[in-house]
Amino acid sequence: MPPVSRVALIITAMTASACSTATRPNTAWSNSLGMAFVNVPIVSKAHPDPATASQLLVARTETLDSHLAVFRKAKPHLPGRPASEVSWSEARAFCNWLTTLERANGTIQPTQRYRLPTDHEWSCAVGIGQWEDATSSPQSKNNRLPDRYPWGSQWPPPPGAGNLCGAESRSVSPENYIAGYHDRNSSNRLRSPASKPNALGLYDLSGNLWEWCEDSFQGGTTDRVLRGGSWKSARQETLLSSHRTFDPENYRSDSVGFRCVLGDEK
Repeated sequence: MPPVSRVALIITAMTASACSTATRPNTAWSNSLGMAFVNVPIVSKAHPDPATASQLLVARTETLDSHLAVFRKAKPHLPGRPASEVSWSEARAFCNWLTTLERANGTIQPTQRYRLPTDHEWSCAVGIGQWEDATSSPQSKNNRLPDRYPWGSQWPPPPGAGNLCGAESRSVSPENYIAGYHDRNSSNRLRSPASKPNALGLYDLSGNLWEWCEDSFQGGTTDRVLRGGSWKSARQETLLSSHRTFDPENYRSDSVGFRCVLGDEK
């Protein structure tokens, strides 16, 4: 049975619970923390047709402070950092905690789990999965698709493209900012989306916060992939949809966050 049908059956069976349904692409389903998810077709260069692709539930926004607060309350021994200062290891711990919680309360099925997206799944979310080889390393695909950005093909980015490095950063980096843009302060960028949604209904795939992915950047290392740029990003290359960077698993920054996906246990 294709994953999309399985997702539809699972959600139909859950209609007696308090959560809303997501039985077709671009229709949001919300979990017990209020995190909204939409279906994303997992296409590739070898299988580019979204009509026959498997589907994955992807969070519409990056994980916000309000989502992380419940985790912090349940894990008081952990440092009380905001959602923009979460390492790859802590992001995975959040996903594991949420999986256990929602399997227990019946929000998700025992065969489902929350996790970070793979590098290729992130590419599908941003709209370039059909041009990439799902089996190739993130390093080999870095910056390979010129003139493709989360908002389209134009440069500089249009209004509403995301929370990018703007006028407030001129005093720190006089040449590294995008004219006409304004940085959002830290409290705002962790409470609500900063961009317009893309065709799949996903926010902030450009700017705001770099997003952790599950994969290593290259074989033989534990440096993990980061995608999407941040509120500190202004360079054209950095904001390409195919751009990747990487950092160690315990790296933290006020420009790094994460987005959850919900899929079947592998």
